[in-house]
Amino acid sequence: MHSPAHESRLRTFLQRGEYVLLIVGFLCLAVVGFQYAQSAIYQGFENYQLDQTLKGRSATVMGYLKSFVMEDSKEETTPPAVAESHEVERVPGAPVDKSLLGRIEIPRLNVSAIIREGVDSKTLSHAVGHVPSTALPGRPGNVAIAAHRDTFFRPVRGIKKDDVIRVVTAAGTYDYKVESMRIVWPSNVSVLKPTPEPSLTLVTCYPFNYIGSAPKRFIVRARQVSTEAAAREVKPGA
Repeated sequence: MHSPAHESRLRTFLQRGEYVLLIVGFLCLAVVGFQYAQSAIYQGFENYQLDQTLKGRSATVMGYLKSFVMEDSKEETTPPAVAESHEVERVPGAPVDKSLLGRIEIPRLNVSAIIREGVDSKTLSHAVGHVPSTALPGRPGNVAIAAHRDTFFRPVRGIKKDDVIRVVTAAGTYDYKVESMRIVWPSNVSVLKPTPEPSLTLVTCYPFNYIGSAPKRFIVRARQVSTEAAAREVKPGA
């Protein structure tokens, strides 16, 4: 049998162990909470910026802050202008790295996320990424978009054939209808190859519930079914 002194030391050790685990748990929650808050703020401003561009107005931080307290956004007096940060609309050819391309929406799954150029870790921590060298929305070919399975593309696990995927840009809105889903190895880059018809490819890691770096890729292929040109607001006398 253990002596009372030994049992006392064991209880003290276990109690201290509980405190350490609690502190570690709170720190982990704080880190995750900070990351989600940072992502939410980033997505909020980028959505505001895109919406302002679609209206032919400039996007400012003050305007974004005012949008939270203004009951009617039509009261804004910002003069019509396309935000200078939208490099993809100002520069012909390939977009500038990390530039804002638009917003992806999957209505049935309640997905709405900003799309930026690039698939580096920093870009994908805040937004959905457009795979460089693939087609741009509205142009012929294969538009490839990637995101993490545990953030913006978490709901994609429930996607179904014939689901509508919408890509909103300053140039127009493009609707795609899902045709197929499949699982491939990362080495299978054929999914990014150009297509003869306008199409969209979503890429995320698989399995969705895998702990650590998932070994495979979940691929969604959709074809473009409609296009709607962007309508810019023009003020009288502008």
